[in-house]
Amino acid sequence: MELYFEKISKYDRAREPVSVSIPFAEGRLDDPKRLVVRDGDRRLPIQPQVLATWEDGSVKWLFVHFQPDLPGNADKTLACEIADRAVDAPRPEVEVRVEEMEDGVSVDTGPLAFRIPREGFLPFTDVILNAQRLWNGQAFQGFQMRCAGQVLSTASGPVELEVVEAGPLRAVVLVRGKHRREDGGGFMELRGRVTAYAGKSYAEVEHAFLHTEDEGELALEELRLDVRPPVRGTPRLALGEGYYRTRIQEGAEPLELSLDAETILYQSNEHYVDCFYGDFWADWRIEDTGVALSIHQAHQNFPKALRVTPEGITGSLFPSDAPPATVYQGMGKTHRMLVHVHDGTIPLEEISARSLQFQLPDRPALPRAWIRENNPWGMPMFPERIPDRLTVKLIQSHTSRPAALGMFHFGDAPDAGYTDQGRGRGLTVWVNNEYDRTHACTLFYGLIGERRTLESGLVAARHWLDVDLCHRSDDPLRHGGLVVHSAHHVSGGVTPSHEWVEGLLDYYHLTGRREGLEAARMITENVLRHLRKPAMREPGASSAREGGWALRTLVAMVQETGEEGYRSEARRIVDQYLTWHEQFGGMLAPYTSHSMPRVPFMIAIAANSLARYLLIEDDDRVKRLIVKTADDLIEHCLGPGGILYYKELPSLRHPAPTMHAIETFTHAYRQTKNRRYLEVAARQFAALMEGFGGSRGGPKRLIEDGAVIRGHGGGRTFAASYTSLILFADAAAEEGLLDRFEYSA
Repeated sequence: MELYFEKISKYDRAREPVSVSIPFAEGRLDDPKRLVVRDGDRRLPIQPQVLATWEDGSVKWLFVHFQPDLPGNADKTLACEIADRAVDAPRPEVEVRVEEMEDGVSVDTGPLAFRIPREGFLPFTDVILNAQRLWNGQAFQGFQMRCAGQVLSTASGPVELEVVEAGPLRAVVLVRGKHRREDGGGFMELRGRVTAYAGKSYAEVEHAFLHTEDEGELALEELRLDVRPPVRGTPRLALGEGYYRTRIQEGAEPLELSLDAETILYQSNEHYVDCFYGDFWADWRIEDTGVALSIHQAHQNFPKALRVTPEGITGSLFPSDAPPATVYQGMGKTHRMLVHVHDGTIPLEEISARSLQFQLPDRPALPRAWIRENNPWGMPMFPERIPDRLTVKLIQSHTSRPAALGMFHFGDAPDAGYTDQGRGRGLTVWVNNEYDRTHACTLFYGLIGERRTLESGLVAARHWLDVDLCHRSDDPLRHGGLVVHSAHHVSGGVTPSHEWVEGLLDYYHLTGRREGLEAARMITENVLRHLRKPAMREPGASSAREGGWALRTLVAMVQETGEEGYRSEARRIVDQYLTWHEQFGGMLAPYTSHSMPRVPFMIAIAANSLARYLLIEDDDRVKRLIVKTADDLIEHCLGPGGILYYKELPSLRHPAPTMHAIETFTHAYRQTKNRRYLEVAARQFAALMEGFGGSRGGPKRLIEDGAVIRGHGGGRTFAASYTSLILFADAAAEEGLLDRFEYSA
């Protein structure tokens, strides 16, 4: 296997910290110590971490850190192989060392050492650079917050520390606690993270707040981090910002720069913002000491501000002069920063280059053939041959989603269809990444290897974790759930048909961040509580898709954890669908008070989840039910022209070809090898492709939530269609049914 680094930076990067997550087929890697990464003939030090295993105990996902030398203005390929036996990787020349002490956790990267205290999240103290203690006083002042009229700080109060990675190449320490009022009482949950790298004089710092208090709404008025080094002489100050070339201001007088809605509206940035927008940092230095602060994705998460004065740096994660932002119960927000400590002589261009690496880091890509051969998802999502024209259509669909910028909005998108229906009561409706955009993006990245698709999935998952996942509610059917598409992201309810865990599990596997797995568990427990409602346990008492999405959640969690409780509840849902179909002759569900119509797209969602159940249980009854469901759709739900209708009522019987039904017909074909199912699916495919792809063109605009939106249209098209289209294309291309969809010679 090769690990490929595309050309990005014009600068050489010596021992650049990088990470990659590698899937392995069952039985292929029994011991992570057998993995070898080589740069030519040189074996590189690695730091592997097993994230998931197969039933036989072999590795399913392995997260690997290493530090290759990467060339400027050129790409690079490393070799990755499985050795015949387990051997210890070579030790790096410089190792990061972690020591847990009574008063905190000590981290030493070689050039940089610091302590993360157990009293307050500052984020660190006792800073030493190149064996010289920099500041006798405490330079880092903690995070200061004003919320609902209260002044809060992380500078005091006990915090829990957990070392989750301890070298030799990377150290990660998690922090949990509370923001503290002036009287010492806790208010607003605090989560932090510090990441340091061997041989490097910088560290990544994260701060997150979660609204888990009793109030339904709180007003966020300010959030900042102050860095106040002791002053000797006349400090030199600098600011850097830009989306094309970084514009650097420098001098001895105070400098300040803000990113607000007006900035974002009128910057002519052409980048795909899920991947990159620009540079944003401040630097303070004296003769032999300096510190720079860079805010990750500051433009995407505006408002932001940086101020550097002779007294130090203020990084405003929510500036005090911005209009207060409403934080609804259960919501939170995570910010990432790079703290770059230096000796005061490093050129500002190098400060900017490191900041840009923070904004757009090097990521190695795996060969697409490796993903196909070691597919950890089970479904045939990586066809060897599909029409190039379809690939381009999918890229256009992925890219055409409206872009949303703003602190609580980045990573999500508005949906014109829902908004125009009035679901937001005159306000913009956010799609809340329906139907699992992260999972669709992850699979698409595995198919085509385009970096933008990976980044898009990661920021969608990050938005879920911060905003759409309800971290606190007294309602057990809301707590721990993903909120349905709605105004303000979280004004809607929670229902299993709009909760997804596959993408959050992908996020965990791709980043090694355990919070993805923890969130997936929270959502699954919420789904289980919904499944205990009487309507969810009676055939025909709820829509077919409710149990369908719940089943898909449970299957994913069985694959991840193997836990029998999830498996038994999945089996119960399957038995209920079997009874449902037998009792009504199809998956009929209530709509008007006097009708139980067929709804093809909802029925198809249930059938497609039944197909995924076969990944954990080989059940002939399920195979037959999938085929019967496809037959029922063909017999009762095809309108004039052979296109499926929307719903089985005269008032709703308009043509509505659906991606989900295309997938259902594909599963029926896989079970029977009857080409007729694919032919019916191909007709739906042709109808759907007439308007598929598109462009998100149009002027940027500021909406009522304070978000800046670029583009128009639907926010859910790609996620709603991708997996179904790929499963169909995998089968239809084999049968030659997509030949006519290829570009002409």
